[in-house]
Amino acid sequence: MSQTPIPVTTPVKVLIGVLLAVDAAFGAALALGLVRGLSPWLIGGAYAATILVAIVGYRASRARMLKRGFASLQDLTIGDEGIRLPAGTLSTRVVPWSQIADVNARRSARFGDGYLRDAIWLDLVTGGGVESSVQCYAPRGRLTPAPPQRRQFEQTAILEPALFNAVIERLRKELRHRQLHAQLRDTPRIR
Repeated sequence: MSQTPIPVTTPVKVLIGVLLAVDAAFGAALALGLVRGLSPWLIGGAYAATILVAIVGYRASRARMLKRGFASLQDLTIGDEGIRLPAGTLSTRVVPWSQIADVNARRSARFGDGYLRDAIWLDLVTGGGVESSVQCYAPRGRLTPAPPQRRQFEQTAILEPALFNAVIERLRKELRHRQLHAQLRDTPRIR
């Protein structure tokens, strides 16, 4: 699952491009001797300021993307009874902890925007699986279109790969905790 992360927002791309062009033009003017008599501290400060603005803009854009990703995780909730997932457009389904064998990433089957992406699946102890609407981001050029006859629900949460993998690990950890708790509760106490 080596996929590139979600890119930064377009305004930040423009800002970074403009700052690069300004820095390059100022450097060329200095190299050609068009600008004279400026303090080296002033020149260094101007370059440092443009770099700082680019870094702050980039970090703010990434934080906004992560916040948007976390907000879209409302489709998948963890409770004492199990994991609640969307079952269709207006319905949800609770999968009890006792029925879940593992949490994995596989190709989407029911949810999506017409392209096949990796989605979070709950593997059941019966051998079947339940798809969640949480999917992993991949560049559109690397995606394959979904078959046209397949029924799709478009309510998906598309997360960047690092966050997608973190959600899977968190669900696996919670599942192991619940399974261990159930085993300890069912074992007789020796006095």
